[in-house]
Amino acid sequence: MRLPSPLGRRALMKTVLITTGGTALTALLAACGTSSSPATPSPTVPTIPPGTTSIAGTTATATPAPPKTTTGAMSATSATPSVLPSKRLGELKVGMPGTYGTFDPQETQSNYGDRVYSMLYDTLIRRDFTNGDKLVPSLATEWKRVDDMTLDLTLRKGVTWHDGAPFSAADVKYTFDRVLMQTPKLEASGPAYFPFARVEVLDDSRVRIVTTQPDPVLEKRLASGGAQIIPAAYHQRVGTDVFRMKPIGTGPFKLVEFTPDDHLTLEAHEAHFDGPPAAMKLSLRIIPETAARIAAITNGEIDLATNVPPDQIPTLAANKNLSVKAVPLANIHMFRMNGLVKPTDKREIRQAIGYAIDRKTLAETVWGGNAVWTRGWQYAGEEYYNSNRSLTPYDPDRAKQLLSQGGYAGEPIVYLYDAPNYYTNEREVAEALMGMFKAVGINAKLDSAESAQILNAFKQNTRNLMATSSSSNNGDPDGYLYRSWGLDSSLQKNGWWSAQSAARYNELGQQARTTLDKGKRFDLYQGMLDEFDREAPLGILYTPKEAYAMKTMIDWTPYPLYFMDLRPYNFRVR
Repeated sequence: MRLPSPLGRRALMKTVLITTGGTALTALLAACGTSSSPATPSPTVPTIPPGTTSIAGTTATATPAPPKTTTGAMSATSATPSVLPSKRLGELKVGMPGTYGTFDPQETQSNYGDRVYSMLYDTLIRRDFTNGDKLVPSLATEWKRVDDMTLDLTLRKGVTWHDGAPFSAADVKYTFDRVLMQTPKLEASGPAYFPFARVEVLDDSRVRIVTTQPDPVLEKRLASGGAQIIPAAYHQRVGTDVFRMKPIGTGPFKLVEFTPDDHLTLEAHEAHFDGPPAAMKLSLRIIPETAARIAAITNGEIDLATNVPPDQIPTLAANKNLSVKAVPLANIHMFRMNGLVKPTDKREIRQAIGYAIDRKTLAETVWGGNAVWTRGWQYAGEEYYNSNRSLTPYDPDRAKQLLSQGGYAGEPIVYLYDAPNYYTNEREVAEALMGMFKAVGINAKLDSAESAQILNAFKQNTRNLMATSSSSNNGDPDGYLYRSWGLDSSLQKNGWWSAQSAARYNELGQQARTTLDKGKRFDLYQGMLDEFDREAPLGILYTPKEAYAMKTMIDWTPYPLYFMDLRPYNFRVR
């Protein structure tokens, strides 16, 4: 089957610089009324040509659509050259809601953790979001497919770890041998993340990766979360428990101090192969409360604030000392449905919950136009995106029918969310969902837990729904449809999505991740999406636009993932 042409990556991913006047944005934030109409095609979003174009007082930086996966040789000539910053800050101060309790990049994958991992570590291959999401050299300078199951990589010479020790092929082998052991403490482990048979050291600067099966996204795996390379000698010397809190990497910053729930201090890795970053010191302040974080950036206590809610954007954009940038994430806010708890053990009830959600209102009113109503569980602009799929439907009448068919008798359906917000607008959206659920006759209840405890709270199997999100971490459906929510995911391992219900979905996913033919992969992914819609193990909400406020002296572009790239090609001081 022929693949529909994807939307240009810029059509969804465009990074918006909001001018200090804020006039255009204020109009965008006007609240829209509730819509009860079923899914209808959304207007076509024009692709903005490369370069910077002024649109009604808003500056949009264009990015071309992502390329096909590289299967031949790739060389360092495609990489962004090292940049020596013309101006450097003594200290860059960033305010963010939190961080995760470990700095081991394979132990857990989280939105908060990703922000720090990207500063401490490098991967073998890098996704260049500043140049059309191309795969470019990082710790590897070139790579070549030997056959469908073998990839040879040449490593960059002269790279050093934060302690000054040289990086080598032994570190690459050690990193992946560790994840192949499927250590229980490591989330990024096993065949779901890396379907590798073995990693061979050819010499100090060359490695060979042999997979257990043909892998169409191997290079993308090496550029995604969990593929950060760790130091063999240091890790063996200090052990796992020390490393998770006192790590070293090859990245542009090295960790100096960490006070939980308060701050992290990092210093520039002056010998980084991309050149020294434009800040000699990086202070990451943990400010969970939105009001306090907004006050800190407004008062000049910090230089950059993450997780800016939409209702704060006009005020911040009107501040002559600040700029605001928002980027649609390759992420969908959603919620888990617990198939072990009544009444969400019934498919009809899960389907009814999905039909009860007015996503247009969530995107336009709760988010003030800073979220996107999606065509199901897809990320516009990616290679296998199907623009012919319908918008995720809102149909309250159908929801009521399904509740009746499922024998719903008014049992409480409890929605668990993070408090304070882990996701921007999480509480506001949860409250809006309560109204939507009650409107179709669902006895909806709200409950909350701290972010560090919310998963354990859900594992008690006394709540039906739990706020979460799903990112396209490697730019391919395998990364989210299968790796994050497939056979080896917490959703299935904990029994929240039963093996019987997920059987066909898993079968299609396994075929897709071993098929090199792109047309066949497209068809398999459509089948997975159909199964997902039928079984409804998750509730799809929207794609958020993540906003950041920063002092005007900061020249930095956020990416469609949560990590912060402060390397010199993406972070400069005006």
